[in-house]
Amino acid sequence: MNNRTKNQHYVSKGYLDNFCHINKKNYNLWVYTHAKKQWRSSTPKHEAFECDFQTLIDDDGNKSDALEKWLATEIEGPAISVINETIKNKCLPLEHEKMGALLSLMGLFAIRIPDVRRQFNDFATDVSKKTMGLLLKDEKTWNGQVTKAYRAGYLDAPSLSYVEAQNFFKKGDFTIKHDPMWVLKELFEKAAHITDHLACRNWMVTETLETTFITSSKPVNPIWSECLPLHLQKFMSKFDPRSYSSNPNVSCCYLAYNESPELMPNFVPGFGLLNSLVIFPLSQRFALIGSYYPLPKFRRVDYITAQAMNWVTANSGAEYIYSPCQHSLLPWCRKFIPHLQLFHRHLGSRLIAHAKS
Repeated sequence: MNNRTKNQHYVSKGYLDNFCHINKKNYNLWVYTHAKKQWRSSTPKHEAFECDFQTLIDDDGNKSDALEKWLATEIEGPAISVINETIKNKCLPLEHEKMGALLSLMGLFAIRIPDVRRQFNDFATDVSKKTMGLLLKDEKTWNGQVTKAYRAGYLDAPSLSYVEAQNFFKKGDFTIKHDPMWVLKELFEKAAHITDHLACRNWMVTETLETTFITSSKPVNPIWSECLPLHLQKFMSKFDPRSYSSNPNVSCCYLAYNESPELMPNFVPGFGLLNSLVIFPLSQRFALIGSYYPLPKFRRVDYITAQAMNWVTANSGAEYIYSPCQHSLLPWCRKFIPHLQLFHRHLGSRLIAHAKS
């Protein structure tokens, strides 16, 4: 057990290798931290990991990295091989097994990050505190619930009085701990739902020759595929993203862009919404666009479209940005976004027209 992998990457090291500047066999990765608003030099090995991030813990407290090893051999390794094959061939593989590995990795990348785990824990903590408040609403309710817990075997003896419990709760000097296995279960269940939605999309490999793609600590990101019409823009403030946060079809736990676009709602759309695109950078030269529109297998994109895709990656809630160089514009200008949507709309309309003819 002493050789257990403790530093576990939530964004795979092999994936980040594709965004490095290689100099004399050294892999240099530039990292931008949104909180500090500055760049620093690093390597994939030292980024996007946390200690025991997906470690399994049994009832006796024993830790195992069996899940970490299984993901590395069964999903991450095969998926990164598919990414490299896609870059080489400029098209996605036809084999279902290969596409399954790639989509599974994308599903994990969409939600397997520390910020989402914190949101799960915060939500569970909030529910627990509200439940405690309801139990302490009055002494009759408290005594009734304590008696039930005692009879069910959850308490050895109902020794804590209502007044003592109420004072303890009002003081607020306590910490609520949650089962880490519950958090993992929630993460992987939602990742499976997201993967199902990604599998229903059409995917196009894009290449940029005029700039470089970036990636982030949240590499798979949806964006609205259409700007709001002028007559609806005044109603944008009526959208309440909190009402969507629990459903991965709609929001996948991400509420707001780092920079608010002027023509779209100020929250990230979900992976199951028809009027959304999904952006996934593969390397500094290649990226995927996913849509419910029909798409060609490959297209080169111009500078503005590539920067629009970078805007999505940089401004969809990611804590860190990873790049082969220090980009001078962060966050990217919001005027880039309509170009990406215009590119998508024209592409889709041409294909639909071609199919009808």
